[in-house]
Amino acid sequence: MLKLLRLLIMTAMVWGALHADTVWRVWQLQLTRRCPNCDLTGVDLAGLDLRQTNLQNADLRWATLKAVKLDGADLRGANLRYARLEGVTTKDTDFCGATMMNAVKGYCLTPDSADLSQTEQTR
Repeated sequence: MLKLLRLLIMTAMVWGALHADTVWRVWQLQLTRRCPNCDLTGVDLAGLDLRQTNLQNADLRWATLKAVKLDGADLRGANLRYARLEGVTTKDTDFCGATMMNAVKGYCLTPDSADLSQTEQTR
C-alpha cells in the first residue's frame, strides 16, 4: 500500500511539473510573441491571438489550433504534423518549409494570402 501511495505521489508531481512547463511556454508565447524552436507538441492553443508571432521551427505536432489568429506569423520550418487547424486565420502567414502532413485535411484552414507553396502536405 505504501508503494502505491509513493507511486501516486510521484506521478502527481511529475504530471504537475510537466503541466506547469506547458503553461509557462504558452504564457511566454503570448507575452513575447516569440517561441522559435520551441516544443508545443500536443498543446491546446485554441482561441489565442498569435498574430505576428515567431514560431519558426516550432514543434506543433498534435497541437490544437482552433480559432487561432496566425495573421502575419512566421511558421517557417514549423512541424504541424497532425495539428488540428480549425477556423484559423493565416493572412500573410509564412509557412515556407513547414511540414503539414495530415494537418489540413478534414479541417478548415482560411489561407487568405498565406504562402503554402513550400509546405509538405502529402502523406
